[in-house]
Amino acid sequence: MKSQPVEFLESVEHDLRHARDFYESWLLNGGSDFMKKFHDCISWIEWNPEMFPKKHRQFRRAIIRKSYFGIYYIIEPEVSTVAAVLDMRRDPRIIRSILLRRQG
Repeated sequence: MKSQPVEFLESVEHDLRHARDFYESWLLNGGSDFMKKFHDCISWIEWNPEMFPKKHRQFRRAIIRKSYFGIYYIIEPEVSTVAAVLDMRRDPRIIRSILLRRQG
């Protein structure tokens, strides 16, 4: 697969704020470190969107290095769309429910 740009649903902003706040609350510079790892992971998705496995229907999951969070996205013809950035320790049924609501 060729590389392609990544877009984000509006709800991802809330997800990222939650994740940043979580790491900032107990790690010095935790929020900024998390965001760097997030952007690194997005670069991998841009480079080769198919490298990460499907986890639920068409949603793929890229695990953010050294974190509890995963990036859930869909590969579309011209773009990869990030639907959620979620704590993977959550009940899988809740994660699926969130993804289905954001599917559109």
